[in-house]
Amino acid sequence: MIRNLVIGSQGFIGRYFCRYLKKLGQEVTPFDIKRNPKEDARHFRFDFYQIDRVYFLAWDVGGSKYLYQAKTQLPQLKWNLRLLENVMLQLEKYHKKFMFASSQLSEEATVYGTVKRLGELWTAQLGGVSIRIWNAYGILEKLDIKSHVISDFVFQAVSKGSIEMMTDGSEWRQFTHLADLSRAFTLVFDQELDNQLYDASSYEKVTVRRIAEMIAKETKAKIIPGKKKGESPPATSQGKLPGWLPQISLKAGVINMIKDARELKGKGQLE
Repeated sequence: MIRNLVIGSQGFIGRYFCRYLKKLGQEVTPFDIKRNPKEDARHFRFDFYQIDRVYFLAWDVGGSKYLYQAKTQLPQLKWNLRLLENVMLQLEKYHKKFMFASSQLSEEATVYGTVKRLGELWTAQLGGVSIRIWNAYGILEKLDIKSHVISDFVFQAVSKGSIEMMTDGSEWRQFTHLADLSRAFTLVFDQELDNQLYDASSYEKVTVRRIAEMIAKETKAKIIPGKKKGESPPATSQGKLPGWLPQISLKAGVINMIKDARELKGKGQLE
């Protein structure tokens, strides 16, 4: 049986990915400070000897509401630098093959982007593989500073009957469903890829306004655009992951999220 260590197992992506691995019949060792305060990857001393595959997903991250707030910049920098150094030095010591979850935002001159780019470079030096994630979605999140745009829009549409946008929605994104993203992660090891940087993306640009319209069409919600003009990422494609293409269309993924939100609302749990 394949033995996996998922560092960041309780995060937005990590929770879904751990369930995915278990469905494949693989052994999963979860690790996350949210699970246990002692599981702090900024300081923890790992024992990688009994592990076959390491997935480095842990990061201080959230949606744009969180990433670009002035007051979050220094905490992000301190947390993620300590995290990166501690984990990478140990991966080097144990000579472990691993996957580093990066982001298309690694090309931005921001705190988040700069440290992610450093992670990509460090991963390459150690012979690991970096996967750039482009706007993961697929499950509902509690509406807060770290939640993501599609979940926010669905939550608002179903609970309030309106979608209040932060911008005019002219910015484009590329969305990837968590199920497709999970397949991409495992393919890194199944195909024995080495020392590369790949995108896990729909490879299709869609504006945030179009996302709002898609959700509004299904829910009859009113769209309330923001006054601020949306900004698109400067990222460029680094290359498609061999043997992988997304299988879940954006429309199908969004409709499933709306269905989940309606079920929660019916139970009085959409808060």
